[in-house]
Amino acid sequence: MTAPTPVPASVPNGRRAPRPRTGLVGLVQRMAAALGIAVLVASSALASGAAPAAAATTPTPSPTATDPQLVAAPLAGGIVSPGDSLAVSIGLDAGTSPLTAAAATVSVGTDPLSTRAEIDDWLRSPSGQRAPTVVGTASLDGAAPGERVNAIVRVAADDPVLTDRVPGVYPVLATVTSTGLTLRSASVFVVPAAATTDVAVIVPLTAPATGRGLLSADQLAGLTAEDGSLTAALTGVQGTDAILGIDPAIPAAIRVLGSTAPASARDWLARLEALPNARFALQFGDADPAAQVAAGIQPLAPTSLAAYIDPAGFTGDDSDPPSPTPTTTATPAASEADADESGLPTLDHLLDVGATAAIWWPEAVTPEIVAALGANGALTLTTTDAVRVPAPARGVSGGAGLLIADAELSAALSAAASASDSILRAAAIAEASALEQLPVTGGTTIVALERDPDRTAVALRAAIDAAQSFPGARPLTLGTLVGLAPGEVAVGDQPLSTRRVDAIPALLEGERRIDAFASVIAEPALLTGVERAEILQLLSLGWTGQDAQWRDALTDHADRTQATLSSVAILPPSPIQLVAADAEIPVGIRNDLPYPVTVTLHAHSNDLRLEVAENTVVAIGPEQSTRASLPVKARVGSGTVDVELWLTSPTGVRIGSDEQLEVNVRADWETIGLIVLSVLAAAFLSIGVIRTVRRIRRRPDADAPAAQEEQS
Repeated sequence: MTAPTPVPASVPNGRRAPRPRTGLVGLVQRMAAALGIAVLVASSALASGAAPAAAATTPTPSPTATDPQLVAAPLAGGIVSPGDSLAVSIGLDAGTSPLTAAAATVSVGTDPLSTRAEIDDWLRSPSGQRAPTVVGTASLDGAAPGERVNAIVRVAADDPVLTDRVPGVYPVLATVTSTGLTLRSASVFVVPAAATTDVAVIVPLTAPATGRGLLSADQLAGLTAEDGSLTAALTGVQGTDAILGIDPAIPAAIRVLGSTAPASARDWLARLEALPNARFALQFGDADPAAQVAAGIQPLAPTSLAAYIDPAGFTGDDSDPPSPTPTTTATPAASEADADESGLPTLDHLLDVGATAAIWWPEAVTPEIVAALGANGALTLTTTDAVRVPAPARGVSGGAGLLIADAELSAALSAAASASDSILRAAAIAEASALEQLPVTGGTTIVALERDPDRTAVALRAAIDAAQSFPGARPLTLGTLVGLAPGEVAVGDQPLSTRRVDAIPALLEGERRIDAFASVIAEPALLTGVERAEILQLLSLGWTGQDAQWRDALTDHADRTQATLSSVAILPPSPIQLVAADAEIPVGIRNDLPYPVTVTLHAHSNDLRLEVAENTVVAIGPEQSTRASLPVKARVGSGTVDVELWLTSPTGVRIGSDEQLEVNVRADWETIGLIVLSVLAAAFLSIGVIRTVRRIRRRPDADAPAAQEEQS
């Protein structure tokens, strides 16, 4: 059989694959799915129990996860300079069935592959006719299910098959027959030319996607631990000439905590700041600027991160400082120049990555997107997929500056940087060497590695070194790259992620409502800054390939936004019995925010039987409820009166839901009662007076007989 039908290469986070990747890269995808190896590789394989001649003409479906896989990888990056030997590493992975011992045969071609299309065809559909010369064999032991056996075939430097070869890219084919299966894996080796090429390698420094505005302390502790992905990324680029594209949300997440940040995170930040590598800032959260432009807005920026700042981290008491190293400096807190009047870090300091150039790195581009992103003189980093090749690495389109990375070379080296398996990594690097031998951007090549927060330091370093140690390659600095004279290019239309574009209007509507609501607190930025930071994180290119998780994150964000908008409200009132002419009715108001709020309680009655105070200013402490007093005055008459209640912020924005208070007015009972009591009191007083007078009048008549007796 021929090589299985290849599957598309993994689409880089935030990049669009130029076309379905095949050959070595295609096999790595299948092996990663089958073996759990998160890598890409340049290889193709075919399996058949038929004779080799028949195998060369009968296509078969892609192998399943249970099929065995063979990968061949020339070592030393696939580079065979004059006087060098050739070593081909072979790995045979058994599927769910055991494999018997077998012999591996390696053959090479005599004619070079002269174009990238020929390289792709060879890796897609290897044929023994392109590699007819057998250069060595090796024995492979039997393999139990799920196991791998390895071997190396070496060709001496003085072997006639290697001597006197002209510079070019040559086919390599490994063949193994075991347990009735014939497996083949295609690769390439390169006899380098004497040409000199300037190579810039751009490495994105990003964290896993999150729906929160900033990484938490626990997340930072894990990512910057000895085995954390951010630690691996920093270790991988240290000592190289790689250009760093840094998500400013990462250093911001550390700086807002000050001395309370995990020690490992502070040490990581100190290492980052000490690196001499040139760098530029990605959009906050590694948001996709192209999606924002496509949605009709300019790329957003954080407005405030004050809500995330822990004041305890800026008291000057650092009981657990990061351990300084010869190349790092412990800088947990902001300097005076980077702090505001309260001593807390400013937004600019929190977001600072030491950028030396303004560069956008979108998922894809169109002429309109390039024009919008370049309006303020910033450059847009794209790939050769977006322009017609050959094209210059430093371009200009409609007055907007471009950096144009080699798409195919970037994909191959990204596969190498993501490969945890050494043979798969070597195979990807061999393909990258072949592509670098045939540049498409003239004498300057840009490699833009895919966004991958989970790559290892060893794999990342190997990919960077492979790009910049290719014979004749010279590392190119960011300053030199930006300063190159641009060449005119025509930008085509690349497809954008419509889901991301479609999500933006709802996110912006939520932000508009939060902006209005936030006037209930003295510092509205404490709410609006969080909303903006979360929106940018939700637009991150790190969500590429995680559609279900992204949808969940959008739902969670919408729920949090609604919870914020509902955090200040009037408590449902109970009916009130009003029997006095003047009274103060209690109205409950809750505040679930962690900040004190000020609102105005409004009341309105359309019934003349009850007069209410229309405006009452109420201050409520953080996460508290209070009872506001609503003055009312009853007029003559009885009955049920409905009073409408609502809240507004100091700027007049309606807050929460309106409520209706039912008041049963019985104010005339008081007047009638007073009259009745007054009448009764007057009556009792009159009766008492009359009785007293009558008693006094009767008293002389009773005393007369007694007086007569005394006289006699």
